[in-house]
Amino acid sequence: MLSRAGLPCAVAAGLLVAVAVTSSRLGIANPLLALFLAALVWAWRRGELTGGPWARPLLGPLAFFVATSLVSAVASLDLVESLDGLPRHLILAFVPLAAFLIDESWWRRFVVTLGIVTTVLAVWGIVQFLQGADNLDNRIQGPMSHYMIYSGWMLLAVLVLLSDLLLRPGRQRWLLLVPTAGGSLAILMSLTRNAWAGLAVGLLLLAAVWRRWLLLAYPAIALVIWLALPRTVLDRAFSAVDPRQHSNYDRLCMAISGVQMVRDYPLTGVGLGMVTRLYPLYRRDDAPRWKVPHLHNNPLQIAAERGLPALGAYLWLLAAFFASTWRALPGLRGVRRAAVASSLVAILGITVAGLFEYNFWSAPVQYLTLVVMGVGVGMAERGPE
Repeated sequence: MLSRAGLPCAVAAGLLVAVAVTSSRLGIANPLLALFLAALVWAWRRGELTGGPWARPLLGPLAFFVATSLVSAVASLDLVESLDGLPRHLILAFVPLAAFLIDESWWRRFVVTLGIVTTVLAVWGIVQFLQGADNLDNRIQGPMSHYMIYSGWMLLAVLVLLSDLLLRPGRQRWLLLVPTAGGSLAILMSLTRNAWAGLAVGLLLLAAVWRRWLLLAYPAIALVIWLALPRTVLDRAFSAVDPRQHSNYDRLCMAISGVQMVRDYPLTGVGLGMVTRLYPLYRRDDAPRWKVPHLHNNPLQIAAERGLPALGAYLWLLAAFFASTWRALPGLRGVRRAAVASSLVAILGITVAGLFEYNFWSAPVQYLTLVVMGVGVGMAERGPE
């Protein structure tokens, strides 16, 4: 597609890649996003935004999600605050735009730049760990505002890079070992269990796509890794099954309160941005925290904030994505197969992590997620090379 397109589309593709890989620092990504929009206008005026893949299987659920969010904002308990959150939904256009703009050559550039940024962020986090950010009260977060945002971003990057390393032909791909290994180590050092769960499930799917016999060896490999882990990481992993553990019980209380919000406002939710404000009213008396930023679960947060129709749109989006990419894999080879598989593995990983953290609307994670999702469906639509 882009080999026949002109300079405007090439500039737009490069800027979209830049926005995705710098999304860990919104102070850099957002100015690049403004330039990206200008490049899009340039390409549109030149008549270059025609034909090609547009992530068509995902357009329906994306449009429905926006529509249900608009209804939720209008019916919100605070109309002004909820309407203020509507412009952010324009970022969902990353999905069809990534499908259209990022072809095989831009995928290679995307992986290289993502590898460089991941290496920097991994070193950043590991240095923080060695300097004392090695406990639950002080955890590595790289240059980001929160350790969960850091671990979620690193999770996406590592799964993309590892999948591309194993599935894309070419010798230079082995250079991705450095960011993949460093990023994986940083995820472990972050002590973030949702990222660990996402990484484990993503690696299972990658094994099924790459070498299915690895599924049989997976338990043995997992045991070796387990034995090699430091005590701090092991204690954190064991805490995941302890209902008395502070954060576990906190999430249980949030889930109960969120379900009550859904029961009271099933069609529209409480309104965009209103879950945080209303949580004290729905909070259990024995909940560890008086206020929470969100409900730490993508489906529950969406249902409570935007209503059950919006949750249906989110689940439809995931189902359409996984179905279209999984069906396309057997007929693909080379770069397109690697790109589709990388997208499939990474989105599964971040979706699993999102069962324990609200990462769907976290801007640094969301920018990268939507671009990776769009590329996967776009490459699937392009078909065999």
